[in-house]
Amino acid sequence: MNAGKPNQTGLDVIVAEFAGWVKSVAEEFRQIHDETDVQKLEEQVRSGGRVIQSRLVQHVLQEAVDRQQEATRICPYCGKRRRHQGLRRRELRTSLGEVEVVGIYWKCEPCGLCSHSAEGIIPESFSRLMRGLVCLVGTALASFEKAELVMTGVLGATLDAETIRRRCQGEGWALVRQADTPPQAVPPGKDLIGSCDGTTVRTRETGWREVKGYRFEHEGGRYGGAYLEKVEPFSSRVQQAADRLEQAQAARKVFLSDMAEWIKQMVPRQLPGWRHIADYWHACQHIHKAGEGLYGQHHPKARKWSGYWSRRLRGYGANGVANKMRRIVLHYPQLEKQTAFLELIRFVDKHAELMDYQA
Repeated sequence: MNAGKPNQTGLDVIVAEFAGWVKSVAEEFRQIHDETDVQKLEEQVRSGGRVIQSRLVQHVLQEAVDRQQEATRICPYCGKRRRHQGLRRRELRTSLGEVEVVGIYWKCEPCGLCSHSAEGIIPESFSRLMRGLVCLVGTALASFEKAELVMTGVLGATLDAETIRRRCQGEGWALVRQADTPPQAVPPGKDLIGSCDGTTVRTRETGWREVKGYRFEHEGGRYGGAYLEKVEPFSSRVQQAADRLEQAQAARKVFLSDMAEWIKQMVPRQLPGWRHIADYWHACQHIHKAGEGLYGQHHPKARKWSGYWSRRLRGYGANGVANKMRRIVLHYPQLEKQTAFLELIRFVDKHAELMDYQA
């Protein structure tokens, strides 16, 4: 135990290493004789300085992630506590080199959404400054191969021509979407119907991610879009799309969905004044699943039972259906059949407000 010698922090270590590196460079180049020595000095200072600067950026980012670890436990969409799924690394390409931080990977059971605790600080694999530099070099030069040489020689960044091309193309498409032709507005006094959904796709660079799409329709036309992004930015796009359609002049505004938790949270927040309704055919899927649990898959009685309750759901609404289901659930003597029926009742109760089809 070293009494009287304070423990060094990560930042202290970086400062000490920087001071030692400066002294070693000064000692090595104490005598400079010609232009070749000047070139060696410049190259060593550039490469060594970039390494230390990159370490400093990584240290500061890691401390920022550590400070907000527990604050990110609460799901920003439903307000529930998320489950700790272990520590995962997150890489970021900066103008000073590649850095890596470690954070908690959270999963929200009610929403079914996962996210890294560093996403608020590092939403993409390239920093904003690096994205700007890559696009500037990639679009200013005659070819992406030349851009690769410049990125390597000037910034010391190991980016191949294909990566530069994809980054420039992605930023370009983003600008095109922002400058597209405005959609036809909903005619005054007419209905405006919206919907959205998501599906998981496998991407080459970031693994499995969810593509989210929205669609609006009115008497005069349709308007929609799809984006590979998180819920929060996508929710803002849905609101912007409704505004572009001049939603204020619509008579009725109805939003259909499959009742995913993130959509249930999004609609009242981003589209106040809209009536959120569960897609009838999606609701019927749950009824048919319960029918198969009672009578077996493809059994004629399962289809007949499911058709009966689907018609009642549409004619009487969720509350009327759930009340009648509760009265007859004990008519099934087998425990597994009661369980299948009770799961359907819980589903109907949970989304009753969205399945008031009678109204």
